Amino acid sequence: MIEKLVRKFLYYPLVLRKEEPIPPYASGAEEVWIKSADGNDIHGLHWKAKEDRPTLLYLHGNAQSVYEWALVREELLALDCGMLLIDYPGYGKSSGTPTESSLYAAGHAALEWLTGAQNIAEKEILVLGKSLGGGVTCEILQGKTIKGVILESTFSSIPAVASKLIPEPIEGMIFKTERYDSVLKVPKINSPILIVHGTADELIPFAEAEKLYDAASEPKKIYSVQGGHHNDVSMVAGAEYGLKLRQWLDGLV
Repeated sequence: MIEKLVRKFLYYPLVLRKEEPIPPYASGAEEVWIKSADGNDIHGLHWKAKEDRPTLLYLHGNAQSVYEWALVREELLALDCGMLLIDYPGYGKSSGTPTESSLYAAGHAALEWLTGAQNIAEKEILVLGKSLGGGVTCEILQGKTIKGVILESTFSSIPAVASKLIPEPIEGMIFKTERYDSVLKVPKINSPILIVHGTADELIPFAEAEKLYDAASEPKKIYSVQGGHHNDVSMVAGAEYGLKLRQWLDGLV
């Protein structure tokens, strides 16, 4: 079954012990637990926003856990935002198994936790989807009007990049799940979109970013990081990375 093969090469969770303490570089974060609609307990780290500043929901890539991903907090300091960083089912301390549907449920639950338990208005929320997280982002924001959306190093769909994930020819294979059809969903996002992508991305080619950009509704921008690969966009861009994101954020109504 193609879905099982795709899952094998798509999801690389790092499991954490429940008692594992927050790492020192994640100082200021509070551990949170969010119940998703499919019954999973979603673990996350939450940094509260300063008064009158937005909150960023960060949906990470397909490997590691929130403890490793907490390092992105430093890269995003220029945004001066609060942040909720969650682990998908089967990642970190979260329960369950990673699948397309369970990741969507986790993303929806995280967004609802911000607007419900934290009483944050949708217009004060940003969502950044990194790589696989971009697929989750495009699903949970259809029909939503939030402050803004950042899609970084992500794809138009899994079938479009499956040859990079599966070491076998996939012509003729039919994907029923694990599709993450972002290119069909991004036009339904009613929020400003910034697409960030490295021009030398060897896993998800820059052409995938262009597909998403072409499909997205206005207002939209694309930030191409010259020479950036899949996992080093912010490092290659250096200080410009934070400045570009902040410039875009400050320009939002």
